[in-house]
Amino acid sequence: MSKRLKEIILRNHYKPTEYINMSKPLALRDRVSLKKAKPEAATCITEMAVLMSCWKQHEFSDADCSEEISLFNKCLADAEVLKREATQAGKTGSAKRLSSKQINELLWKYPLPKEK
Repeated sequence: MSKRLKEIILRNHYKPTEYINMSKPLALRDRVSLKKAKPEAATCITEMAVLMSCWKQHEFSDADCSEEISLFNKCLADAEVLKREATQAGKTGSAKRLSSKQINELLWKYPLPKEK
C-alpha cells in the first residue's frame, strides 16, 4: 500500500474520540433484561455412543447389549433427577445464580434511591 493511500484511509476513517458530556450521573437501572440461561451440554453422550457401537457390533440386537442399555437408562434417570433439583432450586432461590426474574423481583423490592 502506498503512503498516499494510507493517508487517505486514515483521513477518511480515523475520527478522534470526542468528550461526551453526561447530563445524568451513572446509575443502575431498576430492572434487568429477561434472558434464559444457556442450555447446557447434552447429557449421556458417551453412554449413547457406547450403546450405538454395541448395537452395530451385534447387528442391532437388544439381548446382546442389555448392559449398555441399562447404563444408558441409569444415566438418563440421574440426569432427570439433577434437572428436577435444579428447577426446584431455581424456583426457591437457592440456586448458585439468580434468574433474571428473581433479580427483577429483588430490584423491585429494594429500589435505588432517586437523585434530586
